[in-house]
This record gives sequence, structure tokens and C-alpha cells, in this order.
Amino acid sequence: MKTSMKWTILGGGNGGQTTAGHLGMMGFDVTLYDIFDETIQVIKKQGGVYLEDALIGFGKVSCATTNIEEALQDADIVLVTVPATAHTTVAKACAPYLKDGQIVVLNPAATFGSLAFKKTLEDEGCTATVTLAETNTLLYGCRIIEPGKTQVFGLKNRILTAALPATETTRVVAALQTAFPQFEAADSILVTSFDNTNPILHPATTLLNAGTIESDREWHFYIDGFTPSIGRFVEKMDEERLAIGRALGLELLSCREQLEVEYSVFEDNLAESVRSNSVYKDIKGQKTLNTRYLTEDIPMGLVPFVALGNLLGLPTARMETIIDMGQLVLEQDLMTGARTLENLGIDGMTPEEFVQYVKTGQR
Repeated sequence: MKTSMKWTILGGGNGGQTTAGHLGMMGFDVTLYDIFDETIQVIKKQGGVYLEDALIGFGKVSCATTNIEEALQDADIVLVTVPATAHTTVAKACAPYLKDGQIVVLNPAATFGSLAFKKTLEDEGCTATVTLAETNTLLYGCRIIEPGKTQVFGLKNRILTAALPATETTRVVAALQTAFPQFEAADSILVTSFDNTNPILHPATTLLNAGTIESDREWHFYIDGFTPSIGRFVEKMDEERLAIGRALGLELLSCREQLEVEYSVFEDNLAESVRSNSVYKDIKGQKTLNTRYLTEDIPMGLVPFVALGNLLGLPTARMETIIDMGQLVLEQDLMTGARTLENLGIDGMTPEEFVQYVKTGQR
């Protein structure tokens, strides 16, 4: 497959290297940017990224760089594939160099990544007319073996995608589908953001496995960690997410239903579904509580869920418990820089005004 469209991947982690390699394998012109020179030098020297397991091959990377201006200068589509905690930093770095007409996709966005990115660009005085969009999750289950080589456990069947505002979604998805047919249009970023189930699956499971994490035992996060009782707690927390979504006019899939759609796993409850997912079986459990499953998924996921729940007058007891427990166990402040309504630039809006804004761009 060949195309004249130029892609830039911002972020050389698991998802960034895998995406760059996959695009290269398909014949696209791809640039990879990362802040770590060691990673960039390896990829530059070998000329691309090797993929193993579910995707096998070598993907050429036309340019690997630590220079953000160089990375952005010729890009048609920019995929921001970094932890959600870095979205603001990346937006600040991009602000002087973005160009009119570029499509910038938070891939994935966590919860309302496009809102956070937009607010930062505005705060930084960015004048370029770009189209912002976000996805609900990453296409791949993947891990870096070493710089320039990743293991791909599997690919999801569909990735929900929406632009901010939603009036631009059709155009964005058409561009993304030139490489990835799995990218499907969602009604708005309300769907992509509330469809982000990492904050539901990760933090509670991590905290409730603290003893195992701090032991010397080798374990697998989903297979060993997702016990029946933890699964029941997480399902109840998921019901809080679904209720907030319904109040905003969304009919969302539950975590269990998402596993059916994305991985073709069909079981009676969430714990059984998670443990039956072949893509999850080789994902090892962490050895520290200082993990993105808490430091990212709480402030970038659970916090905005709770903020909107409070705005709507809906209960979020389990989410709030995990937010509090995470801060107490880590002895860290996870609220500074979290995605509160103010930090997303939507404070003062009514729920109706918020929905109107994400759909039309009109405040």
C-alpha cells in the first residue's frame, strides 16, 4: 500500500513504535518523534521498527527525530501516542510548529484528551488552524522488547474516533482509514472519552492486588489479578460510568460488552471475560504501585468521570473511593494537573452547553 499522506507519531513508547512500524510495513511515509535520544538513534540506525508476534515484519521509518519542529513540518496526520499525563507537555511543545490543515489525533486520549490539548494550545497562543480528534483506545496490545523492536499481542477489531467538534469526524476518520480500517466514527468525544475503560479496569485491580505487587511473585495482571470479587467491584464501578453516560445522552457498552466487540470474548461476567481474553494472557503484573495504572488512569480518567458525575448530581462512590485510596496508598497528590472541569476549559458550562460544545464547537 502506498500513499502520499505523511504521518508523524509523537511518542516512542510501546504504542508509538508499534504504530510507526505498522505504518512503515504498509508503505506509508512515517516520522517518529521521541524525547529519548537513545531510542531515536537505534531506530534511525536500523531504519525502522521490527514487529513480532501478531504482526511480523519490518516497518521503514523515514525520519526518527528528537526535534519536534522537524517532526511536524511535513505531517498531514499527527498521532499523539504518549501517556495522558504528557498531553499538556506535548501540546506546549507543538504549539509553535503546528500548521494549518493538519489533523492531530490523541491516540489514545484517555478521557477528554482533545479538550485538554485544545486548552493548552489556546493558552500557548497557537494560531494554526488544526483539527483535533481522539480515539478511545490504542489499536494494539503491545510491549517494547528493546528499542526498535516490539511484540504485538493482538489488534482490536474497532477503534472509536471522534473530532472536536464532531462536525469534523467524518473527514478525520476517512483520512485515518487510509491506513487503519479499524478506526470507526463515534458520535462525539463524549463517546470516545466515556468508552475509555482503562480507569475502570486498571486502578481498582492494581490497588486490590497491592500485596501481590509488593511480593516477589511473578504474576499476570489480568489473568491472576482479576479475581471474581475484584471483577464484581469493577463491574459496579463501571455502572457508575454508564449512568453518567446515559445522563449525557449516551448508550455506552459496558466493559464486558467492549470485550465482546473488540476481542470477540463472550462470557457471563466481567472477571470471566477478562481472564478468557487471549490478548491479555501474557501481560505481566507490575512490581510497583508507582504505575501508570494509578498515576495516569486516576487523574486523567476517574477524576473527569467524577467531575461530570458531580455536575449531573449522580453517585460515584466507588470511583471516589479508588481516587482517595490511590492517593493515600501512593502518598501522592494526584489532583494537581488532573482533568478537572477547569483544567479541561469547560468549567461554568451546564451539561447541555457542554454537549453542544463538543458536537458543534459553539460555546
